[in-house]
Amino acid sequence: MVEKVASKLPVCHGPLMSRSGRLVWIKSVLMAMPVFAMMANSLPAWVKAEVDAICRKFLWAGSDQSVRGRSLVAWPMVARPLELGGLGVPDLKLYSIALQTRWLWLQRTDEHRVWSDLPIKVAAEVRAFFDASIRVEIGNGRRTLFWRDRWVSGLVLADIAPALTAAIPRRTAKSLTMAEGLNNRRWIRGIVGGLTVTVIAEYLRVWQRLEGLHLREDVEDRVIWRWSGSGQYCARSAYRALYLGFVPFLGSELIWRSWMPLRVKIFIWLAFRRRHWTANRHRRHGLDARELCWLCDQEPETCDHLLFRCQFARAVWARVLDKVGLHLPRVAGCSGLLDWWRRFRGCWPATVRKGADTLFGLVCWSLWKQRNACCFRGEQASTAAVLKAIYEAAELWVLGGAAGLGTLGLI
Repeated sequence: MVEKVASKLPVCHGPLMSRSGRLVWIKSVLMAMPVFAMMANSLPAWVKAEVDAICRKFLWAGSDQSVRGRSLVAWPMVARPLELGGLGVPDLKLYSIALQTRWLWLQRTDEHRVWSDLPIKVAAEVRAFFDASIRVEIGNGRRTLFWRDRWVSGLVLADIAPALTAAIPRRTAKSLTMAEGLNNRRWIRGIVGGLTVTVIAEYLRVWQRLEGLHLREDVEDRVIWRWSGSGQYCARSAYRALYLGFVPFLGSELIWRSWMPLRVKIFIWLAFRRRHWTANRHRRHGLDARELCWLCDQEPETCDHLLFRCQFARAVWARVLDKVGLHLPRVAGCSGLLDWWRRFRGCWPATVRKGADTLFGLVCWSLWKQRNACCFRGEQASTAAVLKAIYEAAELWVLGGAAGLGTLGLI
């Protein structure tokens, strides 16, 4: 598997590809092979680590080389869903759990499959995730496990009677159905070992739970998947459920739902994290760098300063807004680029904010390109040159599909 993934690297032109092109290649080609293989069998941990390493090196370096000093964001953060601050690259460990859960789901819900009665060997974490992801609506009780399934208001008996459940042999717990357990109260026969006060108290609690329970012979048990509205398993919902509890990334919706070229979206994503190689970051890593901003030559260069705090940047923002009859919002008190974006889009009527979001990305991208021209080509910072680049790019973006940008009256 590792060799197959490595063979798909575009060795000749990989370093010449943009970072956005590499990201698309990783998602569509490199990650497709291990994901397809994991639908049948889980891959060893070392294989997943090697595939991740290949993708990480390709994303940041363009080839299977060392990424020392080039990796702008840690790979576990890159391999998160977009709304959680990642780039949407699959996390192979979590994706494996989500895909392996499919077989347990089919075993429980499709009894016509010839292998449904055979034991399925999966990792303990896969089994635990599946057990936590389903609940059962009891009908005739023939497909509901008495001790293992979540039939007590979404809970398993171990949640309300842990000591009693511990007194049940594993073989009995894995095989006793509701129909069998309620028949002449057969579930009581499975209790073994000494009866402590705790076990007796929990036994009475379970007895009370079963008092009003009646099986319906003409209705099949229904297994419900908790993470989808339809109650049916899908790999997407399983994968997203494994991220429950993660903190959403503020601004992700603005980035990924706006119309911008992918390379600009990645640029804004990195700017939100302040991960661009500005002078401030160079010096923080002990590297030689010019201390002052390349555009205004007055203050230390940081991501936030470069894109909206700098006098040069503010002049560009003001000229762009002035062309459509709007005023520049206040920069004072801005906590970061996201706060500035929100203030910028607040200047526009709600009907055209979709186009305003596109314009925001275009201006930030143009400022960064002007900074690089000053840094690497020795050019002089010019607001006229930046504005010309913005208007020319806006025309091309509108032709490329940025319909909202065309409604702003900028071009």
